[in-house]
Amino acid sequence: MINAMFNAFDAMGSEWVMGVLMVLSILSLAVILERYRNLRSQEKVGALLWKEQVESWMKSGTLPEIQAKNLSQKYPCLESALLEVLCAAKSAPSGTHDLSLLMASFLGRKKVDLDKNMSFLGTLGSNAPFIGLFGTVLGIIKAFHDIGSASSGAGGASSVSSSLSEALVATAVGLLVAIPAIIAFNFFQRKIKVIMSRAESLGNFIISNI
Repeated sequence: MINAMFNAFDAMGSEWVMGVLMVLSILSLAVILERYRNLRSQEKVGALLWKEQVESWMKSGTLPEIQAKNLSQKYPCLESALLEVLCAAKSAPSGTHDLSLLMASFLGRKKVDLDKNMSFLGTLGSNAPFIGLFGTVLGIIKAFHDIGSASSGAGGASSVSSSLSEALVATAVGLLVAIPAIIAFNFFQRKIKVIMSRAESLGNFIISNI
């Protein structure tokens, strides 16, 4: 049984693990670029809305008559979308508690959009090293197989060294795939937290002044 498994793992080799890691690295890069563009735009436009509009509202302590739809078009971000939703609901026969629930529901749904593909980055960052380690194990198994089957001399040593090199490269590639994914995951989580906190702050201000 053990010999059969040994031969099966030896036949698998570690080359296919490298291929899987390369595909995952390409997918990770695509997700990172897409999330960076989206979240950077959300954060940048939201900061501009606060600087040009919201800060003056908060300093005065009152909410002026605003055209929420126009602001939403000028500042396409989460805060302006929330502002439009709350202002549209202010004429409805509902109290502050209902508006608070509306805000919570709206932001909850939008957070799903902000978290798009974040689970992929988190999962990849956590598991890519193990995929690389699996390739390393396969490479070591192949090296032991080569030791058992190779004849003595420079040729046998060269074959074993090649197998061990492939094993170590698999681990290195796994780490190279995981590290950027983890860094991007933490970076984007911070941006999402800032965007959501800013939107909640604006929402609470609007509700308190409607």
